[in-house]
Amino acid sequence: MLKKEVAADRHREERPLTSVVWFGSHELATMKELMSRHTNSAFPVFALILASIAMSSIPARAQRAPLPLGTINPRAIRKLESCPVGYYPGMSCFSGDVQNCPNTIDIGFTYGVETPDGDLAGTVVFLVGGGGTTAFQDSDYPQIYLAHRYQVIYFTWDTDWESTNGSSGTSIKDAACRPATFLNFVDENFHTEGAMCAQALSAGAGAAAYSLAWYGSSGYLDNVELLSGPVFGDIEQGCVVPNPPPVTVCQFDQLGCNGDPWFDPPSYVNGDPDLVARWSGQPSCNKGQNTTQIVNAIWKSMSIVDGTDNPSFFYPQTSLAGWLCSSDDSSQNNSAAEGEFFFQQFTSFRQTAGYSVTRIDHCSGPEDVSAGVTPQGQSGLDAISNHMLSACFSRHNHSRR
Repeated sequence: MLKKEVAADRHREERPLTSVVWFGSHELATMKELMSRHTNSAFPVFALILASIAMSSIPARAQRAPLPLGTINPRAIRKLESCPVGYYPGMSCFSGDVQNCPNTIDIGFTYGVETPDGDLAGTVVFLVGGGGTTAFQDSDYPQIYLAHRYQVIYFTWDTDWESTNGSSGTSIKDAACRPATFLNFVDENFHTEGAMCAQALSAGAGAAAYSLAWYGSSGYLDNVELLSGPVFGDIEQGCVVPNPPPVTVCQFDQLGCNGDPWFDPPSYVNGDPDLVARWSGQPSCNKGQNTTQIVNAIWKSMSIVDGTDNPSFFYPQTSLAGWLCSSDDSSQNNSAAEGEFFFQQFTSFRQTAGYSVTRIDHCSGPEDVSAGVTPQGQSGLDAISNHMLSACFSRHNHSRR
């Protein structure tokens, strides 16, 4: 079943940014310009030293999508005697490693595969939230997809995928190479017929969106369902202090929106600032004290929407659907606002093979869109699964394998 080694050699265009400081407005200034502006002022020397140190956290060259993937050696894949807790009953489980993602250490993973009898309609990969270390929790979705002849795949990481160094991180964008590499591995090795699709929740939706915008997965993904996210749409807006104002989600004239607008504050809350601080390597994420322009720029540079024209939001052979919890009878976090930063990039139906963003009311908790209802009164579970079944069909030339 494993057919070849995944070693994506994708082109990256690089542009030099010599001695640059990024400001919140994304204006670029050289160190020489900064010094000339403050020649006659009390501009402290240590500020320039601090800027030079902080520059090491910002890429020395601009990143342009698609970024290079890592590798997974199929010969090193190991079959497990049993699946970890939480995997769908009857799955066959395996373990392996993602290696050679730039600026990250290698990371182990486990995946489970359940394949229905007969001809396949396609493959659906589930990406979970948080650090991705626990299995997908809602067994209703895989049961539905298996009944309609879709192969389903779960996967989990040995440590948080966002932590480039194992216990901590430096760039969530760099870390997103890992799930992007795994998706590519599935397409190259397990997706044998029909469509190749993904369903992703919260931080998993962030991983899927990074894969689309930065790592070229629109070249093979036929449909992507993004539930309560992507939560890394604009990390700066989630971390910056003073906190930014609430975001209007699904404005009246916004492309593809199903439901009335609502407001959602973009700041990370509850335990999320601690997680993002660790994953990003910047401990000041929404901790109550004003954040610096330099640190704000570091968060911006690792966001899915980084304020440049480097990411791609053109997926003409990929259908895309977003599902976001509203403020109506729901306890809010910033998943809708962060998702909105991503969905705002779509202004023409020509950018995707299909596109919608649906308001979900009465969520159970801040991200449980499956338990909520659409503006048409349909349950989130039914709406999402029905959309997957209608949109997950082959649009790519998958016969290249």
